[in-house]
Amino acid sequence: MQTKILVLRKNRLVIGLLALCAVLLLLFFFVFRSSSGDPAPAAPNPPLSQQPPATYRAGVYTSTVALGDSLLNLELVLDSNHINSVRLINLEESVATMYPLIEPSLDALAEQLVGGVEPADVRLDDNKKYTQSLLMEVINATLKKAAIE
Repeated sequence: MQTKILVLRKNRLVIGLLALCAVLLLLFFFVFRSSSGDPAPAAPNPPLSQQPPATYRAGVYTSTVALGDSLLNLELVLDSNHINSVRLINLEESVATMYPLIEPSLDALAEQLVGGVEPADVRLDDNKKYTQSLLMEVINATLKKAAIE
């Protein structure tokens, strides 16, 4: 059995110790930080008897959008009272090039709808009003498919 000698350079040892100290300080900060800066705890879910009645049947719903010769599929993902996502599922690059406002228009609408704005209260951008109103018609038709009567 031979004795092995390990040579450490001082600068690597110092850098390693500084990195270890920084990690420990960050850990200490996150573990023991005061709760005064934390957001208020979320309200507990109301009992089932107090929850609002379901507006939609949860699921994934699609509708077709006709743009010139192209057909696009608009997909809505819904839970019982909320729109979780709105997207075009087969937007080809050539269609996106011919209709450059379609993606930003849908993104602006999706941001509002997923954020909790009711479809009737969605604000349309003046620069994209025609495209957004076309998309809102399709979104409303899709929501009708999912609506609980």
